Amino acid sequence: MSSTVHSTHYADSPDLALAALRHPPLEQALAAACAELSVQQAYLAALRDPAIGPQPRLLLAVEGANVQVQRRLAALVAELLPDEVELDLIELADDNLSRAVRERCQAFYNA
Repeated sequence: MSSTVHSTHYADSPDLALAALRHPPLEQALAAACAELSVQQAYLAALRDPAIGPQPRLLLAVEGANVQVQRRLAALVAELLPDEVELDLIELADDNLSRAVRERCQAFYNA
């Protein structure tokens, strides 16, 4: 079984719970992928969405990545993650989740 990266859109819901996540080895590997693909910023977070279930999800939030870049980034990230690890990839926008990511998390990658 291999790791999975989902390109996901979450509902703009007040029920989402977000926590900053730090994992330096993963951040270093992801930063190399972000630099290769010219992503502007990237954040890691743990997100719990009651609509999906009680388990937190690993979230990679990026800025400056069009759909093609997101697909390439997802493929690179899937190669980096251990088996059985799932990660949701989102493009930061002007919504509550994106604002929360920017406010509560520190970008591990800045172009």
